Amino acid sequence: MTEHDDHDLEQRFHAQRRVESAVAPSFRATLSAARARLATTPRRRPLGLVAAAVVIASVAIAVLVIRRNLPNDLATVRLKAPTDFLLALPNEELLRTVPELGRVTITLDRRTP
Repeated sequence: MTEHDDHDLEQRFHAQRRVESAVAPSFRATLSAARARLATTPRRRPLGLVAAAVVIASVAIAVLVIRRNLPNDLATVRLKAPTDFLLALPNEELLRTVPELGRVTITLDRRTP
């Protein structure tokens, strides 16, 4: 583009801006219309409170129904994962017992399992 074309384009943008500014309402008029609309809108807080109470009651009932089916003692719950065999140690029963002092057990079999 040449300078003449740029100047022409600038003039067109200014003309379009003037047309839009003449048609658009002022900010104060827009703000006062929004405030007037807000003042005439009825409050719906009681309906919102009722809806919130219904949602809270529904969640509470759902929690109570779900908890009724769960076991009371978490010690009785046992999860069996597919990789539990990796946690099994050889001679792990020795880790769960208390050694007795004074007794010595000698095993001559030194083969590994």
